[in-house]
Amino acid sequence: MNNRSEVEELLLASPQKPDRAPPFWRSKHFWAIVILFIIGILLHYPQQILRISSPTALTFIGSQGFSAERIFFLIPIFYAGFAFGLIGGVVSLLSSVIIMLPRVTIVSSDRADAVLDIAVITAIGVMLNLWLEGHRRELGRREQAFQTLEVAKHEIQQYVQAVENNEKALATINAVCLVASQSLDLRKVLDTTVERVRDAMDLDVALAFLLNEEKQELELIAYRGVSLEFVWGLQGLKVGEGFNGTVAQTGEPLLVANASSDPRLTREVVKQEGILTQLVVPLKSKEKVVGTLSVAGHYARVFKEEEIDLLTTIGRQVGVAIENSRLYEQARRHAEEQKELQEILRYYLRQVTRAQEEERQRIAQELHDDTIQDLVLLLHNIDRFSSTADFLPPQEILFLEELRQRIHVISDEVRRFTQDLRPSILDDLGLLPALEWLAQDVSKHFDIIVNFSSIGQERHFDPETRLTLFRIVQEALRNVWKHSGATEAQIKVEFTDKKTTFTVVDNGKGFELPERVEDLAQAGKLGLVGMQERAQLIGAQLKVQSQPGKGTTVTIELPNLAG
Repeated sequence: MNNRSEVEELLLASPQKPDRAPPFWRSKHFWAIVILFIIGILLHYPQQILRISSPTALTFIGSQGFSAERIFFLIPIFYAGFAFGLIGGVVSLLSSVIIMLPRVTIVSSDRADAVLDIAVITAIGVMLNLWLEGHRRELGRREQAFQTLEVAKHEIQQYVQAVENNEKALATINAVCLVASQSLDLRKVLDTTVERVRDAMDLDVALAFLLNEEKQELELIAYRGVSLEFVWGLQGLKVGEGFNGTVAQTGEPLLVANASSDPRLTREVVKQEGILTQLVVPLKSKEKVVGTLSVAGHYARVFKEEEIDLLTTIGRQVGVAIENSRLYEQARRHAEEQKELQEILRYYLRQVTRAQEEERQRIAQELHDDTIQDLVLLLHNIDRFSSTADFLPPQEILFLEELRQRIHVISDEVRRFTQDLRPSILDDLGLLPALEWLAQDVSKHFDIIVNFSSIGQERHFDPETRLTLFRIVQEALRNVWKHSGATEAQIKVEFTDKKTTFTVVDNGKGFELPERVEDLAQAGKLGLVGMQERAQLIGAQLKVQSQPGKGTTVTIELPNLAG
């Protein structure tokens, strides 16, 4: 499209006049046409003007009298049509006819032959002008199509960038949801949160505070990108004091354009650290503030609305995890005092699981209703544009096809996110069909052959226990495809009179087990720690067997009395 000839460029440019176009008589093309007409007149009337004999006539389409000097009138007609468009060509054609009329009426002895000359010149002139005008319009239409394509390409690229940013945000939310569901250790949850948030928003600093309700103070639990002096300087931060204290008091997000000059600044360490811009959101659970989450930079930064929404969504999820952890701790202490640990843990399990799954279901519904629908609409727009746009170059067609494939991949990933957050089959069909679907899903997406089998009469569990068992097996399979390097795995469920056993076996590389379960966290096995904590909540026992080069076996034994 960019390699046009000079003729095409002139044809495109000729009808597009500037706001204050100079008079046509100042154009070099006008005077060139005038000169050509003068030459044509001299050749057409040589006896009357130059007093010389007419040049030898040339035979043309059967007319003996149609000579070279008459054909010469076609040159200014074509030139005028080329330089000044259809109007210029018509004016030149009329001028040629007017110049040739005296030969018909006065000069020529054979008027029929002279009339034929004029008719032929007129016909050829009309065809030339029509051809030039049609060609010019065709080029204009191609130019318009090219410009439309460029605009559409720019809009599609913006769509793709937005989708990729959305995908990055969804991955961050999913990672935070996973760690929040794997562990009730607040420090682990907050450490992962600040790390992922800082990377997702491409900022220097991320801070997570917990609210001490008794002291009405904020305690800095997790942080990235700040010095120890900064951490010590924020000790004893009261509710209502500074930026984070203000958010803890109001429960609303806060944007700070310039921290060093903001009147709400109360700690000099913020200036000393060189922090300029900040975004602070509350950590909430059931509309109750339990802490704050802050991201900051050492340079000017304008936060987009979607970034504020992302941090607010993460704040809600982390707030639920904080509240769940506190509920769990309260339940554990109360159970130890009353010696009714099992029943109280089961009660709080329902509370913890319900809160987490409600938040997961809300996020999954938003992904399905908003993100997936936007992607489908974008695909329809691309298909509609591809089917209606003419003269698309091959490279642009290839670009649209690659874009379509990329959006399909992103759509599939988002659908997997929604399924991962809340598998509807678990509620609709039960635990065994959900585990069978999980095996098929892993086999389909991660090139691992996962077999499922069930032995004995199926036993039905309450919704909280059923969901917890599913999450444990799901995490075990996640470890298989993420870390084990296995090619085959098996999920086996065995129902007996005394207990129900769930086993996940893989043929992967295995690992060296620590001596104590408490050492799993230090070894980086957070998934196993989360599985252990979940199993304890429902009164189940988790066993892990693994050796380097011999695969891994995870077993969950749930006594029938616990169900």
